[in-house]
Amino acid sequence: MSLITTHYPTVQIGAKRMVRLGGATLMRLCLLILKSKEFKIRTLILWVLLIPFSASAQLPRVGDIPSVPDDWLLGRGQKWHHSVVPAKEPLRLVIKEPNQHEAKVVRRAQEILNHSSAKAILLMNRNEIIWTGYKAPADANSLFLSFSVGKTITSMAIGRALCANKLLMQDTVDKYVTELKGTHLGGVTIQQLLKMSSGTTSINQDSTIYSPEQLRDLRAGTISVLDVLKTASVNNAANEGLFGSKRKAGEQFDYHSTDPLALGVILNRATGVTYARWVEKEVLIPSGIAHEAIIGQDHFGFGAADGNIRMTLLDWGRFAYWVKANSTGTGCFSDYLKEATKTQIENSNRKQGKAFGGYGYLLWTQNSRQNEGYWAVGYGGQRIAWNNQNQRVLIVFSNLENYMEDIYSLYRDWSSLSDEP
Repeated sequence: MSLITTHYPTVQIGAKRMVRLGGATLMRLCLLILKSKEFKIRTLILWVLLIPFSASAQLPRVGDIPSVPDDWLLGRGQKWHHSVVPAKEPLRLVIKEPNQHEAKVVRRAQEILNHSSAKAILLMNRNEIIWTGYKAPADANSLFLSFSVGKTITSMAIGRALCANKLLMQDTVDKYVTELKGTHLGGVTIQQLLKMSSGTTSINQDSTIYSPEQLRDLRAGTISVLDVLKTASVNNAANEGLFGSKRKAGEQFDYHSTDPLALGVILNRATGVTYARWVEKEVLIPSGIAHEAIIGQDHFGFGAADGNIRMTLLDWGRFAYWVKANSTGTGCFSDYLKEATKTQIENSNRKQGKAFGGYGYLLWTQNSRQNEGYWAVGYGGQRIAWNNQNQRVLIVFSNLENYMEDIYSLYRDWSSLSDEP
């Protein structure tokens, strides 16, 4: 899912004058530079000029703020996406009035809803719904799009596959995706993909990897997600600086869609069913969803494993409760969750996820306002928050990601409450 924009570079001439270069002018200038005899100077200038063209496919923004329109956030996806029916035995949620301490946080949540781009907020404790708020056109029947919150669902699906002996953490991509043998991505392990440390290149500034042409062809059904992963620009190792060596897998956190998309293809191959059907069977139905859900996929059944799940707010709450309940249990999946929800790699450069110091398995950790917890984070202001001390959860869906510090503070105070009246 992407909104396509084109950015032309500017070049400073003299001390003040800035010239904006169009495509034809840029190409003529590049041809002149290529005639230079100084290789390093020639390469450096070309690199500076062409950087903006490597980030042409971008999700929508208002100024510098990630944003999503209502028809994306509340839409029903594409006709080739996978529809999930409710669980036969939905998880029972209990509606409970807030106690006097909870009521203070609820009032703040209502104020945030009223004065921000938030479309829905949920405050939970265990399976108890303490408060929900909606803003038109959203309501209790709306299906909210996950954006990258869906990466966390991909993590859960991988955990379930590990525990079903379908794959191993140290298996490499090319064990299941033979089309990637001989590529850098083919030699990356599942664990490295979960930590966003494949060492591949971030294609676009917003962490997406599709070009405008690939996006068009994906929608038309003439190429698949796997076809995109097979392209050299996606599966090659990133360069460390302009003249540096190739990046090695596992060494550096770099948040972009290549890693979860590769995990989605692995799930197809390892489980023998599509990503969507595995997520339905092993994650959404076990979490006890009570309404229809929609899972994004391409025309060939490869999942939009970087984030394209649609559910009602309460079903997102059921999923959040299921994650927390399993993380405190015993057994293989609980052990996986204990690892997934703690810092596995540092977010040292803060290029993405500026409010988070670490990353687990497709989950963010070390929040600036609430360090002892973990978050599922989606573009445009979608968030699910858990913590390690209790079962209090916050969920929010939004149009504009310009008030997240209020959400982080809200959850800090919500998670700090005791269960005493």
